[in-house]
Amino acid sequence: MKNFEFREIGNDENYDPSNLCENVPFTQASFYGDWQKSLGRPVKRFLVYADKEVVAYFLLIKYPLLLSKSYLYIPYGPVTKDFSEDFFVNLKQELKRIAKVENSVFVRLDFTPPATSNTLSKFFTKAPFYTYHSAYFQPRVEWFLSLEKSENELLMAMHEKTRYSIRLAERKEITAEIITGDFGKYFEIFYELMAGTAKRNGFSLHQKSYYENIFQNLHKINSYLSIARYGQKILAIDLIIIFSKTANYVFGGSSDEERNRMPTYLAQWKAICYAKQLNCAYYNFGGIATENKIYKGWDGLTIFKKKFGGKEIARSDFFDVVVNPFWYHLYNFRKRIKKISL
Repeated sequence: MKNFEFREIGNDENYDPSNLCENVPFTQASFYGDWQKSLGRPVKRFLVYADKEVVAYFLLIKYPLLLSKSYLYIPYGPVTKDFSEDFFVNLKQELKRIAKVENSVFVRLDFTPPATSNTLSKFFTKAPFYTYHSAYFQPRVEWFLSLEKSENELLMAMHEKTRYSIRLAERKEITAEIITGDFGKYFEIFYELMAGTAKRNGFSLHQKSYYENIFQNLHKINSYLSIARYGQKILAIDLIIIFSKTANYVFGGSSDEERNRMPTYLAQWKAICYAKQLNCAYYNFGGIATENKIYKGWDGLTIFKKKFGGKEIARSDFFDVVVNPFWYHLYNFRKRIKKISL
């Protein structure tokens, strides 16, 4: 039997889960924890040792519930190379300990690399599907484009209407550029475009200060903006974060004006080409709608992403470590009622 040690690390200590496997989601990076802290959410980071060798990393975020209760979430984590029964048993025990200290009802986790539901169900509680749709939980399926092909091959592999829209944007005098510094200069127009996009597509945003904090700290991480203009007017801005050989399309906003000039297509294409120049292996478009319709309102965005070419990357199902069964069932009941009323 292995001897496992769970060690919480401080802000000044190295935390890099990409040491264990490739293409670790950026939601397990230190900077993502800093983003969450900017919203006032407590964040903890842990290393897991087995016989003095690091076998897992996880970043854990605390979210408030009613009556001073809370839950904990490990977004796309733990990141581990140990899928042994001993590891799962010890992990569950440690997460229960942490949750009791934090007065948390449950801990939600979804492993990287993905683990099968058959394996996880032996140790954890499968989360009901109606609890999946939340601004705080990561999507179950993302859309990835491999960047191993040439630019011309990537163009030829995408849907013909997307290829046409990119060329149409260029013919209609849309220009696109990559911004790698002085990010704050573009924040106000970025947020304005994000707010308009949210209103147009029916989704909600974090408070403005959350995005402002991200822009203020972009210089600390590998990131860039892809901006599409018509003349001097900015029509679309995409924010791309690079982590573990993947360029991640994190946020994007576009104007209601000049949509017939297809600026969003050219902005995405410029972002993809730049990711390729940086020798990224993949471009991650982010979450897409699933067949079970967990994510309502994502259909149009999903079609847009898929037409650039690529493939689905499925994440593990959500599993929970239940600490307070009564409050856990109450939480699920509230989520179910809310789901029915939508």
